[in-house]
Amino acid sequence: MILSGSRYSWRLELIEPGLVSDISRAAGISEPFARVLAARGVGSADDAARYLAALDDPLPDAHLLPDAGRVVERVRSALESGELIAVHGHDDADGVTATTVMMEALDQLGASVVSYIPDRKTEGHGLSRAELDRLHGAGVGLIITVDSCVSDREFISYGNKLGIDTIVTDHHEIPPELPPALAIVNPKLPDSRFPYRYMAGAGVALRVADLFMDDLSGEFGPAGENVPWYGPRWRQESLALVAIGSIADKVPLTGDNRSLVTQGLAAAPGTNRVGLRAALEEGRLWGQELSPEDVRDSLGRLLGRAPGDSPGTQKALDLLAMRDPDDARALAASLFERQKRWQESAVAAWRKVREDFERNGAAVSSPVIILETEVPTGTAGYVASRLTEKTGRPVIMVARRNSEVMAEARGPVGFNFVEAFATMRELFIGYGGHPRAAGFSMDPSQMPRFRERLDDFVQSNPPSPDPRRIDAELRLEETTPELGRELELMKPFGQGNRRAVLLARRVTSATLSDVEARGVRFGTPVRISDTPTDVVFRLRSSDGVALVSILDSIVPGVSGG
Repeated sequence: MILSGSRYSWRLELIEPGLVSDISRAAGISEPFARVLAARGVGSADDAARYLAALDDPLPDAHLLPDAGRVVERVRSALESGELIAVHGHDDADGVTATTVMMEALDQLGASVVSYIPDRKTEGHGLSRAELDRLHGAGVGLIITVDSCVSDREFISYGNKLGIDTIVTDHHEIPPELPPALAIVNPKLPDSRFPYRYMAGAGVALRVADLFMDDLSGEFGPAGENVPWYGPRWRQESLALVAIGSIADKVPLTGDNRSLVTQGLAAAPGTNRVGLRAALEEGRLWGQELSPEDVRDSLGRLLGRAPGDSPGTQKALDLLAMRDPDDARALAASLFERQKRWQESAVAAWRKVREDFERNGAAVSSPVIILETEVPTGTAGYVASRLTEKTGRPVIMVARRNSEVMAEARGPVGFNFVEAFATMRELFIGYGGHPRAAGFSMDPSQMPRFRERLDDFVQSNPPSPDPRRIDAELRLEETTPELGRELELMKPFGQGNRRAVLLARRVTSATLSDVEARGVRFGTPVRISDTPTDVVFRLRSSDGVALVSILDSIVPGVSGG
């Protein structure tokens, strides 16, 4: 059912009452809470128990990942021969944490391993001939990518000609044609038997590392040098990194991701990793229970890319591997200072783009906004996101660097950049990403054709934002402090697992007063007359206080099927 609100359109899914009663009774939870869980896909009492036990929920067998056997055998061969392995990462927080997890798993098995994270400003997305030539010259025989390269057909083909095997581990959308890699580990592959598709690059890296530890640790390793976060602590420490990478990359906090992030957030405050502890201390988070907001606003940005990095995010990678507390604290302080400068740069870039767009935006007739403007490369994604929020339209920020076009694309729900770019992939040097957040590099001469092809795609696939979702309808009298505490059991909240949105019908000023008398508070002044009004709201509980936030009111008599 579609409902029209004063501010947004809303979708209310009708839930089978018998299912709600069964979940409520078997799981020992209230019916309003059971309604919310059923709306989130919980289909039985067993599902509810698993959802509420995310801290201890076992993950699927990593051997179900695509090409799992081939990956293990190729790494076994490299370990037996002492072959040099390179881990190719990606210059954001997900890529840095994924690189660290993969590097450390191989290191514990005694591998000869190096890492490389390309600088997006000068090298673009993914692999490059220059990188492959350097790795070949250094004697690398096997590249394992993390968080990248599922679209890199040209460069993986070039690596094959050099005699370098490539194992791709990635989580981005699957292109129409796969690269000729030795193995591709991506849960989104059509023939994947792995039951969950939406892990971040760090999550995929951890599950591949689980394969190595399960199948190879009896034959190889451990590493000779004692590292405080290796051995029995390694997996807990890796989970903390996976939580950071997953939250920073905005993957949905559902299914396996919810378990990974819950376990990782629980592990982080007790970390033995010197660099992570230094980052927590510098961010004033040490010793605290972490939330996704803490990670997003502090650690995720700290470990991500920013203007001035060279190459890429190497300093963040170095921090996670450090063993000297004084050195780690100094580098963490430097990275926080860098983050402060990035924020200042990003705000200035957004102000400039906003002003330019407000002056000239009417001239942008295409449904997709393409802006060629001089902003620091590391702020382009941020600016594109802000402009998408302001306009509700897909945005592509384009800059010219080293005789190439570099672009960051961001869009609203209902528009898929990956599908769009796949229809014109021959125009790119490299591209990749998610439906709503992608990027590419291109020869400048291709830009006119790109604009034409993108316009053609948009004409056939116009952006169509989806209505916002209401999780459950309930009587306002059911809004109690006890329900607020139950809803907090849905943590961690984030992408794909937002706080529940509720609908109450025929609300009046009298019913509001009754709810307040039961101990519920309203976060903003609520103007409800004596005329019954349907309201959309959230309920949260913090420090023993239940707080309601009204999101919208429903326009009387306006609804759809």
